[in-house]
Amino acid sequence: MAAIGKYVIFNEGGFFYKYRLYASNGQALIISEAYKDRKACLGGIDTLKKNIDNLKLDYEKDKKGAWCFRLITQQGRPLAQSANYKTQKDAERAAGSFQKFALTDKIVDEDQTNSDDHYDVQVMEDSISPSSNGKFLILNEDKDYYYQLKANNGQVLCTSQAYLSEKSARDAMENFRKNVYEGSFYIFIDKRKQAFFKLYSKQLRLVMTGETYKTKDMAISAAKSVLKFARDAKVVE
Repeated sequence: MAAIGKYVIFNEGGFFYKYRLYASNGQALIISEAYKDRKACLGGIDTLKKNIDNLKLDYEKDKKGAWCFRLITQQGRPLAQSANYKTQKDAERAAGSFQKFALTDKIVDEDQTNSDDHYDVQVMEDSISPSSNGKFLILNEDKDYYYQLKANNGQVLCTSQAYLSEKSARDAMENFRKNVYEGSFYIFIDKRKQAFFKLYSKQLRLVMTGETYKTKDMAISAAKSVLKFARDAKVVE
């Protein structure tokens, strides 16, 4: 029997649209970047399918050691990201199988009444006075490099994904610093009732996912702290 997948388009919190690609057994293989409306999301699916043979696979490890792969066009545009896997080899195996489902013509809209996706609230960005008392740390663990932003009281506000070199981590840190003030923050509550912020660029590219908190107010407070400290935070080793 031929492999038949499907794309499912869904609205995330009323702010933007994404799609997931599912295998014929119901497994979610990839989730897309954000799009401003459903039409743009359909265009994203079309772009993925047209570029399927020339996509760059970028393997990433998060701060908890989980691996995923990202799909990037030859022009450097990120399109989608996989689920998390325990090892890089697991992510590589998954990357090798998603292509057989990606060319499906089946596209459906998610039934929001039965959805347990995240919902989100945009953070207000007013009345944030900058402070120079925060700090960025460049961390090196098992040949992986990370950057981390801390508040003046030592609270960890966010930690990056892993990078292969210190330069890559520093470049990503400066890109993050820029997007803090050019992009937008959203607060997410997941189905386990945990809250966290996500920072998106002006182009709706995901830049950073923050730490998890017990309440929405705590996540909002953390996002506001990022706005307060990121601009003038000193970089320490």
